[in-house]
Amino acid sequence: MSDRKTGSVPEQAMTAADYASLRQRLGTARLRRRLRAQVWHVAGEAHQEDLLFGLGRLVDIDVLVDRGARLLGIHGWGHRNFRDIRLVENPVRHPRMPAALDGFRLLQLSDLHLDLDPTLLDAIRERIRGLDYDLVVLTGDFRNTTDADHGPSVSHTLALLELFDRPVYGILGNHDFIEIVPPLERAGLRFLLNESVAIEHQGARFYLAGIDDPHFYRTHDLAGVRDAIPEEAFAVLLSHSPEIYRDASDYGFELMLSGHTHGGQICLPGGHALIKVCDVPREILAGAWQYRDLVGYTSVGTGSCGVPLRYFCPPEITLHRFEASDNLHTASSNRAPILGQEQIRQAKQSASS
Repeated sequence: MSDRKTGSVPEQAMTAADYASLRQRLGTARLRRRLRAQVWHVAGEAHQEDLLFGLGRLVDIDVLVDRGARLLGIHGWGHRNFRDIRLVENPVRHPRMPAALDGFRLLQLSDLHLDLDPTLLDAIRERIRGLDYDLVVLTGDFRNTTDADHGPSVSHTLALLELFDRPVYGILGNHDFIEIVPPLERAGLRFLLNESVAIEHQGARFYLAGIDDPHFYRTHDLAGVRDAIPEEAFAVLLSHSPEIYRDASDYGFELMLSGHTHGGQICLPGGHALIKVCDVPREILAGAWQYRDLVGYTSVGTGSCGVPLRYFCPPEITLHRFEASDNLHTASSNRAPILGQEQIRQAKQSASS
């Protein structure tokens, strides 16, 4: 379906030119911070989460969940749920959306963790077969573990890219090392590292922006990315974690797409998450939501993390369909005040000082 370049053995080591390019895109300070955190993490000096009151530092929670599911006789059920990916259609409406964007279809996959169980690729292939869409976004977490070899996840992502016949953009999550960027970009996946790109559709334009991981690495730059977008433009933000939703609203983004939460992954009946992996209200953990003038969507994830099991929280691929009309394309009368360009520049200078 695609003419993207792929290879059976992805390059593992970044070249000096790769580092120079990433330094220019992320900035020296943020690249250093990310690389330092990666080293600390591999060395066991930094930890991603303190789940279950820190129990995860004493025992392997994934092993406990796996064995518990087997003892209870629900492991097979959980794995079937893992592969039973839903297609969720989400209508996106916003009063500032240009009317010409009506009908634009944006396909979102999130939290793939493809090295956990590569058979997920077959399930994805079947689910997207015959789908009509204009753009694909991958909202972070390509790898299952947070500190092991990223080579397998890169290989599986290369295979995933072959399934798409439209432009693909992505962002990094808290499971992803910066080293995955060069080989995947060479294969056609464009990462947005605190960057934005103009998307044209039927004579209209919107800006697709993406930030680096705001959860663990905290190398995101909302001020910088918003400053590069015309103030009057319709702006869509990709953020792996939804936890920066207040800031995204303050900076005047209209739509934010996220993942990270998995919707809980292992939930009680009714989809009630047992564990929250970031500090957001329950209504922002999964699905469509709105905060002030920011419309948002948090994917429960296409893959799973730790164990290839899901309970009462089916995985999803999301098809966002823009819905606009002439009578909607007016500024909201009760639009919350947003930061102007000069305030954004001041915030950017303050953040870098």
